[in-house]
Formats: sequence, C-alpha cells, structure tokens
Amino acid sequence: MTSTAPRFRVLGPLEVAGEGGPRPVHGERQRTLLAALLAARGATVSADTLVDHLWGDAPPDKPAGALYSQVSRLRRALGDVLADDAELVTGARGYALAVPPDDVDALRFERLVAAARSATGDEAAALYDEALALWRGPAYDGFADLHPASLEGIRLDELRLAAVEERARMLLALGRAESVIPEMEGFVQAHPLREEARAVLMRALYAHGRHTAALQLYQDYRERLAEELGLEPSAALRRLQGEILSHAVEPPATPRPPTRPVEGATGRVAGTLDTLQVRYLRHAGSRIAHATVGDGSPLVVVPAWVTSLDVIASGRDPRSSLLERLAGGTRLTLYDRLGAGLSRSEEVDFSLAASVAELEAVVEHTGPAALLAVSQSGPAAVSLAARRPDLVTRLILVGTFANAHEVFRDARVNQAIVDLARGHWGMGARLLADLYRPGASTDAGRHLARVLRDSADGEVAAGYLEEMYRTDVSGLLPAVTAPALVMHYRGDRVIPYRGAQQLARGLPDARLVPLEGPFHLPDAADLARIVEAITDFLGPPPASGRTAAPRPGRSSR
Repeated sequence: MTSTAPRFRVLGPLEVAGEGGPRPVHGERQRTLLAALLAARGATVSADTLVDHLWGDAPPDKPAGALYSQVSRLRRALGDVLADDAELVTGARGYALAVPPDDVDALRFERLVAAARSATGDEAAALYDEALALWRGPAYDGFADLHPASLEGIRLDELRLAAVEERARMLLALGRAESVIPEMEGFVQAHPLREEARAVLMRALYAHGRHTAALQLYQDYRERLAEELGLEPSAALRRLQGEILSHAVEPPATPRPPTRPVEGATGRVAGTLDTLQVRYLRHAGSRIAHATVGDGSPLVVVPAWVTSLDVIASGRDPRSSLLERLAGGTRLTLYDRLGAGLSRSEEVDFSLAASVAELEAVVEHTGPAALLAVSQSGPAAVSLAARRPDLVTRLILVGTFANAHEVFRDARVNQAIVDLARGHWGMGARLLADLYRPGASTDAGRHLARVLRDSADGEVAAGYLEEMYRTDVSGLLPAVTAPALVMHYRGDRVIPYRGAQQLARGLPDARLVPLEGPFHLPDAADLARIVEAITDFLGPPPASGRTAAPRPGRSSR
C-alpha cells in the first residue's frame, strides 16, 4: 500500500499539498494553468494552447511574456511542492509539469486499479479500496470550461464508476453479498442506467435470499431503459433474470475488466449479440472488424455515424435492441467503419466513396445480401445498390436521407455541430445525445454520450459529420433496382422526416412506413412492429445458402 498522500489532487476540487499542509493556489489563471498542465499527464503543452486556456478570445498584447509571468507565479506558489523529483519544465515549445506518478492522485488511482485487476481475493479488494479512497468529488471539479481538464475528468469519472462495479463483483465472488448490497443499492440509485451495476446487485440480492427484490430490480430497469433510451435489457441481463426465475443462478465468475467480443474465432455464432465473434477483413491497407450472428436471410448492417461492435454487443448502443431482435431471424453481419470501434486506424478517409468501398468489401465477403442502413449510413447503402445490383438484394432505410442539402438546411447549425464534435467531444457528445432522445434525463444523456465516446474520438466523429452534411446521392436513386423499405419517425430532430420522403419519391420501388414520435432511432415500444415489417419485407431465407432473387416491393409515398 502507498503511505504518503499525493501532492497534486484533481479527484475532486484542485488541491496541492506541501510538507506543511495545503498549499493554496490563488487566482483563476493560476489554477487554470495548473489544471491544464496536470491534465496533460506530464506532456508538454504548447504556449499558444496555454494562452488560449488562460485568456480565451482576449489575449494580452505580449502573450509570451504574460504566460511566462503566470508560470513564474505558479512556481512561487508551489514552492517546496516542486522538489527534486517534481519540476515545472520550460521547453522550446511550451511547458510541462513533470511529477512522479504517485504524487498525482489521478495517476495513482489508475495504477492501483490496474494492480487490482491483476490481483485476486482480499488483495484485489484492498487495492480497489485504496484507489477509491482517493476520490473527494468529480474529477477536475470546477473546470468544466477548460477543455483538456473536462475531457480528462469525464474519462476519470468513468474509470471510477467501472472500478466501483469491479470491486463489487470481486466482493460477490468472495461470498460477501451482504456487504455488496447496501453499497450497490446507493450506486444503482445514483446511476440507474448502468447495467453492470444492476446485474451485480441482482446477483447479490439473490445470494442473500431476496429473490423478489432482485426481479423487481430487473423490471424497474426494463421500464426505465425503454422510457429514457428506447432500449431493451441486454441478452446477458435477460439471461440473469431467467436464472433467478428458475433458481439456477450460476456462481459469479472471477471479475475482470470489461472485455471486447472474442477476436479471431472461426465459424458463425448462432446466438445473441453478446456472443459476437470478431474477425478482420483486409481493405485499403487497413483492417475492418466484422462479425456475423444468427441464421436466416442475409442482412448486412451499414455502420451509422460512429459505432463499435463491442458497444453494440454490450447492449448499450441505441441500435442494440433492434439488432438483437433481428439476429433471432436473420444472418446478421455487422462491421465497424474505419476509424471507429474495433476498426481504429491512424489514417481515415471520411469520404462517401471510401465508405461505399468499405461496404462493398464486406458484402463481397459475405455474399449478396439485403442492407440495413440506419441514420447517416443511408447514402452509402444507396450508392452500393446503384453501383452493384448483383450484391444488394434489398434496402432497408431507417431514419436516413439521400440529399443532405435539402434535409439539413441551416449550414451554420451544421458547422456548429461539427465544431462541437471536434473541439469539445466530451461535452458535445452529451449535448448531441439530447437530439436522439428529446427530454432525456441527465443520466440518459450521460449514457448516450458514453456510447459515442466509446465508439470513436472527436476527430473521427467530426470527419464523418462533415462528409454527411455535403452528401447528395439523389441522382443515384433512379438507378436502384433493389426493392426498398423506408421507415422514419415524423418528429425526428437528427435527420428530419423529409429525408424519408426524398428516398420514397426517388427510389423506383419503395415502401414508406412512417413512425410516430420525436425519436431518431427505433424506440423499444415500436420494436415489434419494426422487426415484423423488416422480416416480412426480407421474406424467407434463401434455400441452400443461396441468395433469393428480389421480389417486387410495394410503394407507398
């Protein structure tokens, strides 16, 4: 265990401790400078960046001198806190705060959590306890307007919540259900949409003989999830409910940090999304992560904006419930577009042409199939259907569009959203989440923002958004021979309903199914209807594994 307390503390309000006790750092600019340097985790922060953090749109006449003055004042304020092993470094390009990792509470916390994840039994529990005891409040509390600190705070806060859940799983595996229950009851009440925490509490209640309470916890979650996110509980939580009902709950496994779907496995998995087995396809010098699940008519899901196979498999993605149901009756293939999810890449071409080429590579790999395009992915699906009618048997277009210039009419708003994603992804993701579920609670917004952040970084998200706002495939619509099913919520605020009307007017063989509500993605209350319409449209699976010939579609405009 670590004996001395960290000298620099950001897991709560910013504090500095010297040998004689707290070391006050006065003044907004002094505190902002220190927070920016600590958030950089020892890396050099350029002088221009620090000037922007300290003075914003009103820099001083001589910014380099003014910044140097602030740095000098901070050195004097820190005094003996900057000992031989801690230094405020002045470099050619900027400044860095070089501090031993254990002297920053955030870095010590991460070290302890990593050690706990590698340990077992009482040792692991003690490491988790020591790590969590470092927290005094939200990370970088009071620095919401300082971009690097706010992003680092969001990351650290998420790591803390995960550590609380991991610790509870550890105690449960050690047979300490009675100590897990009171702690996790408060945690679940504070974070009602964190499924892992709820699963741990359900197991603890069951182990303590409170079977009815465990089942009520599931029912409460099911109702809240449907109301706030339009989702259903994941397959894993549904299985746990079934085990409790049949009094056949498996003992909890030794907890480990959250894992991604299995990579590199062979064969197709007939099951639920949480059994996805990820494989990789070489394309344009990069690797595309893809997975196939279920049996039935072949259906390829075109990625929307930023998605991730591991997030979808966990049941957290807004499309997860729809895809889970479809996996029960189709041979569903999903993949991550380059730059996102498990297809991370240093170099990403955000162009529509590149997205179409990725889709083409996946469908060539799977064989001819119907395409399910949700949200931003519609233009790529339309483009491939026009270009390669031999590969696309049907189109299912949900909440999407053909011509961005007609659908997204305010260029200033479009650019503001792009800038928000690129420059303020942590905060921007929460604001964007409100468009998906109008009126959603703070916790629901936090959930959706976490999904977006876990799926891609801000630069990738902004790059794909920029491309979306300049996309126009309306000229290709008459060339599409595949029948199309178009579904769209009339009150959609992300992609207005006129996007569906564009598609229905332009496609030669399209059926338009309006959905009622202010949502962008399929809502839990509408899932049965949506899935029934899709499966009816797809028809029975082809015999002997061959793709069925397209049948005539119905047109409703």
